[in-house]
Amino acid sequence: MSFTAVWPTTDARGVEAADEMTVDAPEDVDALLRRLAEPGAGPAVIEHQDRELITDTEGLLGAPGATRIPDHDVAAAVHQGYGYLTHADPDHDYSTLAGDPDSPGYRSEYVDYPAGAGVPVAVLAAALKEFLATGERPGNVTWQPA
Repeated sequence: MSFTAVWPTTDARGVEAADEMTVDAPEDVDALLRRLAEPGAGPAVIEHQDRELITDTEGLLGAPGATRIPDHDVAAAVHQGYGYLTHADPDHDYSTLAGDPDSPGYRSEYVDYPAGAGVPVAVLAAALKEFLATGERPGNVTWQPA
């Protein structure tokens, strides 16, 4: 099993770009989180390669019904020493982690994480390793409505 992560980056001069990584093994999750912790890295949109694709009936990526899109919405970030994760799929409403009440909120163009949704990066790593292995919403963390 594998997943692909894509995230925005901004360098010290303010130049915007993007980065991407395919995660095939648990140690790759650790490498991904190190990269997401780098200055200028934004939240990663994560697509599990072994999950179903569904028809884009709403026209999110072109003409309605013309494109197949992932059946899940997953994003992860590392911010100020905390790990953040959101998840939605046909069986689960859009949720974020129930984290440390002292963790700061984190806002980006793609996803907003409320204050209290950050967890230790090791907890995020364990959740993403479970997602990698199963393709399902991780059960080794506590979720809350986003």
